[in-house]
Amino acid sequence: MKTTAVFFAVMTLLAHATDGATPEQLDVCRQKIDSLDQRIVELIQQRAQVVEEIGSIKREAHLPIAAPAREKQVIEKVQELAKGGPLPADAVGRIYEKLVTEMREWEARQGTPGTVGAERRQRSERDEM
Repeated sequence: MKTTAVFFAVMTLLAHATDGATPEQLDVCRQKIDSLDQRIVELIQQRAQVVEEIGSIKREAHLPIAAPAREKQVIEKVQELAKGGPLPADAVGRIYEKLVTEMREWEARQGTPGTVGAERRQRSERDEM
């Protein structure tokens, strides 16, 4: 009975000792996430600028927007790059599938009259903030 009481007392003390550190640890980790998110968004926007250039080239050359073989190649490459990381390669692949789909759909809309100017104005307004 004494051993059980001592065990629970020690566990209670340990729980209270870590209570103070947990919120600070979470704050530090969340700040890291916020910083990474900012970098990821910047890279996505840089990728979109290149996609915009590719869309212009394709329209001038009368090429289709969709390039299934290239999309497959991109997904396979990022899955290979993701091997060995904590997030499984197939999860990274699914994230990129969504990214590629969004980029392709956005690229297709760039050829629509009024779309390019409107999106550039929005980007310019964001940059001014």
